[in-house]
Amino acid sequence: MAESEAIDQATRELYALPPGEFTSARDARVKELRKAGDREAADAVKALRKPTVAAWALNQLARSRAKDVERLIAAGEELRSAQEELLGGGDRAAFQDAVATERDLVAGLSADATTLASESGERGGGLREKVAETLHAAALDEDVAEELRAGRLTRERDAIGGFGAPGGGLAPAAAPAKRAAKSKQRKAAPQGAKGKKSKAASDRKQAEQRQRVAAARTDERHARRELDAAARAVQHAEERAEAARVHADEAAQRAKTTAERLREAKKAEAAARRVHARAERALESAERSP
Repeated sequence: MAESEAIDQATRELYALPPGEFTSARDARVKELRKAGDREAADAVKALRKPTVAAWALNQLARSRAKDVERLIAAGEELRSAQEELLGGGDRAAFQDAVATERDLVAGLSADATTLASESGERGGGLREKVAETLHAAALDEDVAEELRAGRLTRERDAIGGFGAPGGGLAPAAAPAKRAAKSKQRKAAPQGAKGKKSKAASDRKQAEQRQRVAAARTDERHARRELDAAARAVQHAEERAEAARVHADEAAQRAKTTAERLREAKKAEAAARRVHARAERALESAERSP
């Protein structure tokens, strides 16, 4: 079996296990791979992290409800598209419909994943909320979506930007502000053209500010996720480097031992040649004697 196939197979099997069985099963697989001589595969499997209960429940959901997970990811793509159109002056109703579709899918899948975990004896504080937030993240973030598809989540995630989550984000937050503005207009006396222009400019500035804040929040969360990934990559590289140093030290020691044995063998050969030469001379002398 190729090394990558060994890693993929081990990963699929390990993340299908209940969290309580993960660590012992992973360590056993690492021993098997090292015994078989697949050191790099063993190191890669050793680096796999035990999933949280929420992550485990979602991994099982991805295996049993793959089509529904794909529907959620597709709904997330539509939601991001609607968000971009709204920021460009598009239809708010289309965005709100996309939000509602994504929320409905998250609600249904969250309930199913929580039930699956309970039936398997797995529980955790705020499990349903963690599952729901991670599903929102998968809908809005391609990296999280790929981990969910593969059933290899190790921890719960936060939704980037938050506009798919209840009570969060740019467009849902804009609705209360809009209602408040309308209420104020009803109570206020009719304004002149100058006042209306001033208010329109103020509203536009506030909308632009909300957009900047939402964009900055998204950038920060992306950067934080990239930082976490880089930190994990550094840790894995350090582990690989340490393993390589250990292997190099072992190889150097074996080379030293082999060189010493070679020198000893050459000395023994030289001594045997001398003994053989003396024996030959003694034989010749014995043959010449009367």
